[in-house]
Amino acid sequence: MAATIEISVPDDLVKAIGASASELPRRAFEAMVSEAYRLGQISHAQVGEMLGLDRWQTDAFLNGTQAYRPCESAEFADDLATLRSLATQ
Repeated sequence: MAATIEISVPDDLVKAIGASASELPRRAFEAMVSEAYRLGQISHAQVGEMLGLDRWQTDAFLNGTQAYRPCESAEFADDLATLRSLATQ
């Protein structure tokens, strides 16, 4: 079951984001998907499924929207520290 929402967007905002009225539903949907991923509410696979993207397109989408999870950043920092310590041995 899908929910349908209707929102009113000021013309100034439409111009500021450089979207046409016909693009707004998709842009709003992508923003909600990106935020849900960032908050840990949906998985990487779910993002791809919802947006009709393959794994690599999903990665590009999430990077493009800067949808990073805090734990991913911490894990990356830990991995980088480990790699650096291994390189100096």
